[in-house]
Amino acid sequence: MTEPTHPNGPTPLNSSGIDWQDGTPHSAVFGDVYFSKTDGVGETRHVFLGGIAAPDVWQNRKRFTIGELGFGTGLNVLVAWDAWRRTADPDARLHIVSVEGYPLEAAALVEAHAHFPEFSELSAQLRAGYPRRVPGFHRLRLDGGRVALTLLFGPVAQMLANLDGIVDAWFLDGFAPSRNPEMWSDAVFDELARLSAPGARVATFSAAGAVRRGLAAAGFEVEKRAGFGSKRECLAGLFSGGGERAEAEPWYARPELVAPGARVAVIGGGIAGRAASEALANEGFIPTVFDEGQDRAQPDRVLISPRLAGPGDAYGRFMAQAFVHAERTAALPPACGALHLPGEDEVDRMTEFSRRFGWPEDLARPVDAGEASDIAGLSVARRGIWFPTARFARAGDVAAATVRQDRITGLARDGTGWVLRSAAGGDEVWDAVVVAAGPWAPMLAPGAGLDVRANRGQLCYLPATARSRGLRLPVSFGGHLSPMTGTGEGPMHVLGSTYERWDLNANPGGWRDLRRKDLDSTLARLADVFPDLAEGWRAGPLQGWSGLRATTPDHLPVAGPLGDAAAYGDVYADLRHGRQDDWPSAPYLGGGYILSGLGSRGYQTAFLTAELIASQMAGAPLPVDREVAAALHPARFLVRALRRGMEAPGDHIIG
Repeated sequence: MTEPTHPNGPTPLNSSGIDWQDGTPHSAVFGDVYFSKTDGVGETRHVFLGGIAAPDVWQNRKRFTIGELGFGTGLNVLVAWDAWRRTADPDARLHIVSVEGYPLEAAALVEAHAHFPEFSELSAQLRAGYPRRVPGFHRLRLDGGRVALTLLFGPVAQMLANLDGIVDAWFLDGFAPSRNPEMWSDAVFDELARLSAPGARVATFSAAGAVRRGLAAAGFEVEKRAGFGSKRECLAGLFSGGGERAEAEPWYARPELVAPGARVAVIGGGIAGRAASEALANEGFIPTVFDEGQDRAQPDRVLISPRLAGPGDAYGRFMAQAFVHAERTAALPPACGALHLPGEDEVDRMTEFSRRFGWPEDLARPVDAGEASDIAGLSVARRGIWFPTARFARAGDVAAATVRQDRITGLARDGTGWVLRSAAGGDEVWDAVVVAAGPWAPMLAPGAGLDVRANRGQLCYLPATARSRGLRLPVSFGGHLSPMTGTGEGPMHVLGSTYERWDLNANPGGWRDLRRKDLDSTLARLADVFPDLAEGWRAGPLQGWSGLRATTPDHLPVAGPLGDAAAYGDVYADLRHGRQDDWPSAPYLGGGYILSGLGSRGYQTAFLTAELIASQMAGAPLPVDREVAAALHPARFLVRALRRGMEAPGDHIIG
């Protein structure tokens, strides 16, 4: 029995119950085979590719999206991907969204894919990117970035309801309706209709009357086709509904598409800008990163460790998904693990969060004081959480396609795009812009009502002592202490970090200066965990790094289209009086986007938020659930202020 969860929260995954019969995978849960014992590839080509009229359906299409119910072994994905890469335009992009309530283990995929040696190259890529078996959204990049596979692990109706996307063709490949009725419910058919583009194709192996009637009621015109092998019939058809898409929250509506091949200026050469550059290039845009090139703009090392919060909350789901995404896709160095030592009352709560996220022990595991001491290499007096896949990584290793060393001093829209004014002189027009300038973002987009703030942080570099050399991995405790590592000052421990609001209007400089009081405050926190270490470093030299973080009041990044604050105030002035049915769609600064507010967890959150922005620009399915996308939306500050009858935040809010 499945435990109750928040409507948008993760539902614990059930066992796949795979059973191998004569070398063929068989579902013990549903009593059915995953693919034809005689010719699985031929069946997929006939039922699904033939049913949607591929490859003709994607000819001359720069962007195409397939939705699938029932990922199974991934055979349909492999067959469709193979056909698309052989017949689509070389610069086209393919998105596949596939729902699976009973995901197979990675080892089972190896055995299943051995049946299809013709796809060995593709199946190896798929398995290399295959995510952990935890519920929720998982975005994979394949084929050098040209193909995006978004796996939705969880109950089909819930996952579809959480999806924001427009699908051009559907593969309905759940087990037979008589064996798996959940996959063929009216709620599922209604979601297919909500997500379908006008004229979307649909194909399914099932010709059951209930399936025909359910699809017809949802707006699909279907007809029977000859089946494959011993199966007499299957179904194919078109979506005859569509047209204007009703938005539940029109103030967070999808922005207008940015044309394939558009030139995009990415302002900011930190982790946000570089991650955005990679994601944009994957979607077929031509990004250029404008990097001011400041020395020591980022610390030498960054700690990438989970931040566990409630699964029923958008913040908790985003932070959990962002860590799993970065851990799998960000080309980070090998994991060293990290030990988190929260307050005693927090350990049980975080353990419960981990359980509800479906995280296995190789992602998060509670440990008592004895085991914590063994892991850390130093005596620890309290229990905590061990994160085996955490990393203490070198910053700045994320490559960007093209980097220009220049400082952008101003932005303006004109009739054809965005005009960038640079410190080097001259104006240049770009099709679109992504502002990834950290706490300076509101200065570049003063009309967007951004509530992005500057927070100064200081890291301290500490020399080794006879005792500190025993520390084996980073330990966090409200601050963090690293084992011996390379820094700009040589091999040192890194102790961090501080948070101090910084007003860039009143004090644009001075934030790089190291402060003794910051060392004292971080040592005071360290003393709660390792009192003898803290005492030994109090009189040491002041060495370290300081910088500015971009933060937000709700501790979530801002990732998405820039809203026109003045137009929001006009269009949604009556939001404080309650809901009405005819709100117009969001007024955006067309072609303008922002990725900022990453705080101290940029190397955890930048990669997923960059995928989100690239998907929004391309009109592709989003890599996060709809509630999370709304929680990250840059216009959320405008909407909250309008709902309260307050003045919208403006460009004066930067520190």
